[in-house]
Amino acid sequence: MTKNSLKQVARNIELLDMLKNRFDTGSTYAKVKTLQKLASAEIVDAALLERYHDCLCFIRAYPDNATIRELAEVELQYFHQQIESYKNESRDRQAKMLADTGIVNTSVCHEFSHELTRAAARWYADQVEIDWKLYNRAGKDLISMFLPLVVAWPENDTLDNDMETSTEEWLKLARGKSDKSGLNILLKIIEASNLPLRIRRHLFESAELPIRWDLTHSPASRTLKRIPAARTFYQKTPIRSRTKNLRATLKASPGPLKHLSLKQGKDYTRHIKEVLGVRCRELYSIIHAEPGEVYLYEPGRGIQIAVFGNLMDIRLPLESNFGAMLVRNGMPVGYGLACTCFERAEIGINTFPAFRTGESSYMVEQFFKMAYHYFASKVLLVRSYQLGNENEEALESGSFWFYYKLGFRPVDKKIRDLARREYEKIKADRFYRCPIRMLKRLSKCDVFFHIDPAKMDGYRELPLKNLGYAVTKHIAENFDGDRHLAIEMTVKKIARILSIKGRQRWSENEILSFKRLAPLIACIPDLRSWSDKEKALLARIIRAKGKVAEREFVLLCNKHKRFQQAIERLGFGIELDH
Repeated sequence: MTKNSLKQVARNIELLDMLKNRFDTGSTYAKVKTLQKLASAEIVDAALLERYHDCLCFIRAYPDNATIRELAEVELQYFHQQIESYKNESRDRQAKMLADTGIVNTSVCHEFSHELTRAAARWYADQVEIDWKLYNRAGKDLISMFLPLVVAWPENDTLDNDMETSTEEWLKLARGKSDKSGLNILLKIIEASNLPLRIRRHLFESAELPIRWDLTHSPASRTLKRIPAARTFYQKTPIRSRTKNLRATLKASPGPLKHLSLKQGKDYTRHIKEVLGVRCRELYSIIHAEPGEVYLYEPGRGIQIAVFGNLMDIRLPLESNFGAMLVRNGMPVGYGLACTCFERAEIGINTFPAFRTGESSYMVEQFFKMAYHYFASKVLLVRSYQLGNENEEALESGSFWFYYKLGFRPVDKKIRDLARREYEKIKADRFYRCPIRMLKRLSKCDVFFHIDPAKMDGYRELPLKNLGYAVTKHIAENFDGDRHLAIEMTVKKIARILSIKGRQRWSENEILSFKRLAPLIACIPDLRSWSDKEKALLARIIRAKGKVAEREFVLLCNKHKRFQQAIERLGFGIELDH
């Protein structure tokens, strides 16, 4: 490609980037012409290639009409040809300049979690492997540290005495006929050890394995990943801006929330693992999603919000984590988290960079709305990290003011007053820009929004750590530190007080939830004096924590005001001697 032709391609990509957010008739026409020009272009610059790719993804999520949608879709379906042409025509034969972008026919390398690695290796066995060059270059063979715990006992004679054979070579020797790689056999050996899942997870992740995922023709790639959508929403009007009245938006009738079938749930948990994996991102509660608890919220405008409950293995005692995948017209555009505890929902949302100029604020508002209507969340809490505390990306994007203008306020009174004074400056002078040093001060604490405007003068969050301390003290004082005995005895005690019968018919997870919650509930001093109705509801709460759908637990907890008050007394009232 000549310099002149490269400059022309660059100008066309820049024009497309500018046009993508415009939806008037003239812009739509220009968008079509620019897409047609670029369809025949050969792009041998990595930065331009990625920018063009992300423009196409945005246009596919926000198409003006069927013609533009089809033009973008065709380009993305054949984008692997652009990548191969780039490899052949540039000096970057392995597309290293595009590594970790998640684009088709490139690769990503990351220390993936045990759960995500298992899933990727199961779905793409011949495209996922340990990057042995990186692993060996690190100079510490951490796999060899735990292999003696999981291999056949006589194999330790080799592991203990052969100093010449590397772990990579040993795993190659150990591979069975069905194993595609050293990673496959390593995972198989760990799984066959019969160690508890938490231990297997710890062993694998302690090895700090760089996993390389080849995305050649991969449907998991950012380029080709699609989520089923019944219809396409065509953007005929400008991008919808932030609401001027969040409370009114939240209280308006919501879209439907559909609990998906187990088969659909498995499909969606695979979707979100692939979506995050190829971007080298992981959110613990999403990666460990429960296929039996997946909801689909569809508020309109081509938006789908898939909501994921958690596997029992990682559920928290009182809090309930619900992950989310944000989709627009079948394109994954972001992810999020709602961590609920009684009426509070801690919210975290991340829109992928390629889609941040779209209707991100509208999707965030719909996520809030879903939490309010379907999880009974009256208090929305956003952590300081999301605002810019030790997060440069959030600082530069002005995340604090996004939430402030929606009506969120800092939980700390001094910062709340500081924000009010700074906002007055902004309103008084349209040329004034809040300096970064001020944003750093403002982002030092969390912000909250209460559905009741009369309760916006401050928010005091339940200190969950104190509940753990209460249990620790209880076990130390009443069971001499014996946790097995404490669990056994508190289960019996709570079962008697709450008149719980027929536990032998409970599922394994329901019994486990009882064992997990009993030591905490035993710390409630006046439990015996509760009414029969209050005791019966608490028994339902205990069992609900172990059901496939944890949402029932969330809704029941919000109904039980006495339980909430008892937990708050424990959390706020404990005194610790450090």
